[in-house]
Amino acid sequence: MDTRTKILAVAASEFAEHGLDGSRVDRIAAKAGVNKAMIYYYFHSKENLYQAVIESHVEKIGRFLEKTIATENDLEAFVLELAHFYDSMLVENASFIPILLREIAGGGERFRAALSNVIAEKGLIKRLQDIINAGIENGKFRRLDSKQAMISFVGMNVFYLIAAQAINPIWEIHDEKAFRKNRPGEIVDLFLYGLKSR
Repeated sequence: MDTRTKILAVAASEFAEHGLDGSRVDRIAAKAGVNKAMIYYYFHSKENLYQAVIESHVEKIGRFLEKTIATENDLEAFVLELAHFYDSMLVENASFIPILLREIAGGGERFRAALSNVIAEKGLIKRLQDIINAGIENGKFRRLDSKQAMISFVGMNVFYLIAAQAINPIWEIHDEKAFRKNRPGEIVDLFLYGLKSR
């Protein structure tokens, strides 16, 4: 792992635990095993480092979407891959969940900027809509708003992943691992049932 990547990984953990205001650059430097000046060399400020942490996570989503859209034209296969990706990404990058929640609570300015830079500018959102719109035009799906459909799909995936600790006791989910294993398939089944022509 190169120095910049190591700093980002440690910073993600620090920001997840303490938020932007409560995080300390000297603590990040100590945990990353680097000189504090090295952090400023790469990122110039704590705020830039925080933005870089957010962008690094959004870039993972962007790379996945770009690769999958380029190779997969079948919506059912695509959304199943995407549902599995959301689950694995948030498990492997659990520190991003509290960062994302704080961002949303604070208005989401930095997260919005990252999405715009990484996803919107590459036209990935339009390409996702085009897949649904093509299915509508060829009669495979009923007529609906493709933007609403994709936002609903993201919500179906993300909501449980960020709220599992609160949801599990209420819904008596005693084996979270088993529940999560089945969830991508269940999401796709429910999502496509609302899309298919009837």
